[in-house]
Order: sequence, then C-alpha cells, then structure tokens
Amino acid sequence: MASTGENETPARGVLHRLLSIFAEVKPREVFSVLVLTLNVFLLLTGYYLLKVVREPLILAGGGLEIGGQKLDLDGPEVKAYAAAGQALLLVGVVRAYGAMARRFGRMQLTTALTLFFAGNLVLFFFLARLGVPLGVPFYLWVGCFNLTVIAQFWSFANDVYSPEQGKRLFAIVGIGSSLGAMFGAQIAKRVYVPIGPYNMMLVAAGVLLACLWLTYIVHRKDLAGPDGGEKKADAPPGGAAGGFKIIAGDRYLLLIAALTLVLNWVNSTGEYILDRTLIESATSALGHESAPGAAGEEAPAGAAGADPGAPLAAGAPVYLVDPEASRLLEGKIAAVKGAAFDVEAGGKVVEGAEKGLVHPRTEKGKKAALGAIIGTFKGDFFYWVNTLGVVLQLFLVSRIFKYLGVRFALFILPTIALLGNASLAVLPALAVVRVAKIAENSTDYSVQNTARQALFLPVGRDAKYSAKAAIDTFVVRAGDVLAAVGVIVGQVLALSVRHFAMVNIALALAWLGVVVGIAREHKRRAADEPGAEDLKAA
Repeated sequence: MASTGENETPARGVLHRLLSIFAEVKPREVFSVLVLTLNVFLLLTGYYLLKVVREPLILAGGGLEIGGQKLDLDGPEVKAYAAAGQALLLVGVVRAYGAMARRFGRMQLTTALTLFFAGNLVLFFFLARLGVPLGVPFYLWVGCFNLTVIAQFWSFANDVYSPEQGKRLFAIVGIGSSLGAMFGAQIAKRVYVPIGPYNMMLVAAGVLLACLWLTYIVHRKDLAGPDGGEKKADAPPGGAAGGFKIIAGDRYLLLIAALTLVLNWVNSTGEYILDRTLIESATSALGHESAPGAAGEEAPAGAAGADPGAPLAAGAPVYLVDPEASRLLEGKIAAVKGAAFDVEAGGKVVEGAEKGLVHPRTEKGKKAALGAIIGTFKGDFFYWVNTLGVVLQLFLVSRIFKYLGVRFALFILPTIALLGNASLAVLPALAVVRVAKIAENSTDYSVQNTARQALFLPVGRDAKYSAKAAIDTFVVRAGDVLAAVGVIVGQVLALSVRHFAMVNIALALAWLGVVVGIAREHKRRAADEPGAEDLKAA
C-alpha cells in the first residue's frame, strides 16, 4: 500500500490510536484500512438483507415445480437441492470470471461485477411485482452473488496489501465484515414486515453501488503510491491459466480447496439440520390450531381464518407477530385499543403490531404464519450469530493471530463443529441446534474467515484472483452439492436429525486432518517468502 507520509493530522492520530486497540496499524495505513472496513461492512449489510429475504421465499414456499409438475418436497429439501444447482451455475461463473480477470484490470473487473449484480436486483424487483415465483431462482442467484462479490473484495484486499500488512490488518477489515453481517440481520428483522422483501432488494442494490465507490477510493490511493501500484493495478490479474488449472498444479491451493469443501459440507448439513428442526417445530406449533371447518373454507370477516385485511372482532383467534421477540404470540383478541391489540397470551399488549397479524386457519394464512415464524427466527438467529462474531473479531482474532498464529486459528472451527454435532447426536432439539449453529457460524464468520483469507497472502497474483475465485465459489458450492447428496440419501433411508449429526462428526474429524496438512505447507511457504521474519509468527 502506498505511503502518504509519516505526518498525521490530529484526527488521524485519534483514529490510529483507536485502531491500535485491535491490531497493529501504522499511521499511513489508517485511511485505507478504514475505507476497506467500511466497504466490507456495507457489502455484508446488503448481503444479509438479501439473505433474510431469501429464507422465507424458499422455505415457506415449499415444493418445487418442474415442467408443471409439483414435486412433494418440503422447504429444507428444496433449499438443499437448490444449493446443488448453484454449483452447476458456478462452473460457468468461474470460467466467465477467469476470462474477465485475464482481460481487465482489477477496477474494471470490480465495476463490471458490481453493476451486473445491482442490475439483477432491479430485475428481480420488477419480476416480483409481476407475480413471478422467485423462491428457487432467487436462492440460486443469492448463492452466486454473495460468493462472487465477497471473493472479489478479498482478492482486491490481498492485492492491495503485502503479506506482512495483511497479517496485521485483515483482523480489522474483518471487523467490518462481522459488524455488517450483524447490522444487516438486525435491519432485515425490523424492516421485513414494514417495507416487504422486494423493496429490500432495491436497498441492497443501492448498497452495492456505494461499495463500488469505496473500492475506487482505495484503488486510486494505491495508484498514488511510489511502489509501482499503477502498473500492477492496470495489469489483468488473472494470469494465463484458469483458476482450476492453477489449483490443480499447487499442493497448497489443493489443500485450501479441500478445507473449503469439507467446511461447507459440514456447514450445509448443519443448516439442513437447523431448517428441518425449525420447520418441524413451526408446523407443529401451527398444526394444533387448525380450523375445525371444511378445508380451505374462508371464514367471515372478524372470525378465525378471515383474510388478514378484514376487520377484526373481539374473540377472534389469531397469531400476533412480535418482531421484537422474534416469535408469534398465540391467543385471542380481547379488545382493540387504538393501535394496540390486547392479546390473551399472558395479558401482554403489543403496541403498533397490527401489521403483523396473520390468520393461520386458511392455507394462505398458514403460509403467512409459517413465513413469519421463519423470518423472525432467522432474523434473530443471524443477529446472535453476528453479535458473537463481532465480539470474537474485535477482541480475539487479532490476538490469536499475533500470539498463536494463523495456523492455530484454523483448528478452532472444526473443533467447535465436532463438539456441537456431538451434542446434537445426543439431544437433537431445536434449542440445542440453535446454540450449536450460533457458536459454529459466529466462529466461521470471524476467526475462520479471517484466517482463510490470510492463507492467500503468500501466493501469486493469479492465484489471489482466478484460483481464489474458483475456491470461493465453485468449491464452496461443491461442498453444498455433497451435503445435498447426503440429504437425498437421508430421505431415502429415512435418517433422523441424529444420524445427520453423526455424519458431521465424521466430516469434522477429516477436516482436522486437512488443517494439519495446510499448517505444514503454510509454514514452509511462509518461510520461503521475502520478509519471512515478519510472517514466522503466522
């Protein structure tokens, strides 16, 4: 990264001292690390808006139509199979990205990708207004989008910083990632009902454009440096060989690919366990309130099963969505007091919650209630995942890197996954699944993510773009494909949640073996790098 001189303004001095609490930052690095941190913060905020939109669309929608034939699949199964479809799409995405990386400089590459995805979101918005079903297509798109744009951001960061800088500064940049994920999940939880899922797509498109501007700022600052930044930035970063060929010819990259494959296999299987347990619990909760009348019969206004827009009468059974508590209050309306509904559920009064009323006694109402349960549960789940992730990123990641090293950090997540799935094998309840996945995902998004990005610091520029893009997109989804195959086999064999947890235990043990191989290769490669003395602690 280019130097801007050693003199600091008073404001820069304050920021420098503040950042130094979390990691070692040199004065000339303050501006760039703050802009990159804000960039990834906004990027993850936008992604989590879309992630919360995605979940109810595919889980509550249920079923899958092929050639006009509706398949008898529940939401979690559709989600698992759609993840396999993403891997097929990403083969084309990786090849297209590699071709662009061989032709364009890094800023042109980032601009093209960002404008493409922002335009897609506008297109989805208009398709939704036309009533086009978006559950599976949007799920496929989000899977390609988040892997591609996040991989591109970290490739850019790896290109801007030297290995020595990245080891120190990625811990701070990762804070933006964790905060953005937490902020995005919390915002999505609060705005899902008021503005609706499709307007959230437009908000995310605007966020992408802001990220593009921030990337350009860092790009221009790097060009201003005296160390040949302009020549490097304008040169296409992809190299002559494609991403897959680069990986195949490098043992270190092959091991990183294996790590990514097993990690996502375990994670996706765990997500299936969570979704399956959530759907079973939510369906059970709604089932015991099913209407006593004829199936599909619409009740009169004000009665149980009435259309959600109809007037409500005292005594009507309802579910009242309580976004603050991320749950549904079940009961009957005792009285209507202005904007408050006095619900006979522990006597609790929820102010201004009329927009959250749903009537689960009709098919339309049941679907709305199920979507509300999933949306609020997932929003709350993502919030706690990212809150814990922020705490880990702020106070532990840089210290783990400094005192224990990147290699040690790689062992933390598989150990947590092993212990969590062992707990699920003993007691496969929703509360246990929730706690285990919060611990696993928060560690993944903080310690594991920062360590994995740092693994690319001692590799060539072509590997940082083309090979990294292949690993962070296709290999990630290949892990999802293997998880989907496991779901298919599990459906055929009627496996329980406990059996899926046992599969994850075996995979976590294999994961630890891969980490041992990476640690050995990383130690050798770091020792061969110029400035190895600065990296030896890694």
